[in-house]
Amino acid sequence: MIDLSIFLNIKTVVQILVLWGVIYHIFLFLQGTRAAYILRGVIILTIAFFAFQKLDFLVLNWLITKFFAFFLIIMAIVFQPELREGLIRLGQRQLFTAAYEKEEFEKDLKDIVVAAGKLSRRKIGALIAIKREISLKNYIESGVFLNAELSSELLQNIFYPLAPLHDGGVIIGGNKILAASCLFPLSESTAFEKTTGMRHRAGVGLSEHSDALVVIVSEENGSISLAINGQLTRDLTPNDLLTILKGQLSTT
Repeated sequence: MIDLSIFLNIKTVVQILVLWGVIYHIFLFLQGTRAAYILRGVIILTIAFFAFQKLDFLVLNWLITKFFAFFLIIMAIVFQPELREGLIRLGQRQLFTAAYEKEEFEKDLKDIVVAAGKLSRRKIGALIAIKREISLKNYIESGVFLNAELSSELLQNIFYPLAPLHDGGVIIGGNKILAASCLFPLSESTAFEKTTGMRHRAGVGLSEHSDALVVIVSEENGSISLAINGQLTRDLTPNDLLTILKGQLSTT
């Protein structure tokens, strides 16, 4: 005879695991959007709600119940674009494998570095943003949508001075060139010299507004720079750039 209490305990564990799996996968498809941060807030409020119920805080329990009703409706309206993007990404995501294999990851980084190196030698300006977790949707929409397979040759062609898309920045996501000729926000930091050009300020500006890595090639002297979290590292060799990109992206 099976002990009923053991059956109930197993049932409870299964329910907890299912709930955890659902929450985890919701985080996965909202990852990289502002809605992910809102979801974290909802979870905290939910924990608070149950705590207030357990402690019999009637007034706080009533207030948080009323707040939830308006909060969820407002968030569904305000974050509709982010939620739609997250659902699209969920349909594209492989849930139990990496987005792409290590070999392809390293090939894509080398394509970026090779392109930066060749553009540097020819003193052709370039602005290349590598998307990480935070969505760059608004900046993608400011340019020309491509969603093209990433290659060193395509990057070089985009920034060729006579090419129609050479102005502005390129945004890369995974192994795709998502968009070109994008407008990035200019940094207003006073830490830079007055001689710092608009391309470098745009690269730093985007890194201030997101977690993107931004590779900048100067058209004046061909130097390669990298902007991360509002900080600009100048005069990098292609090998230096590859090492930093690997270190930054291998943990994301």
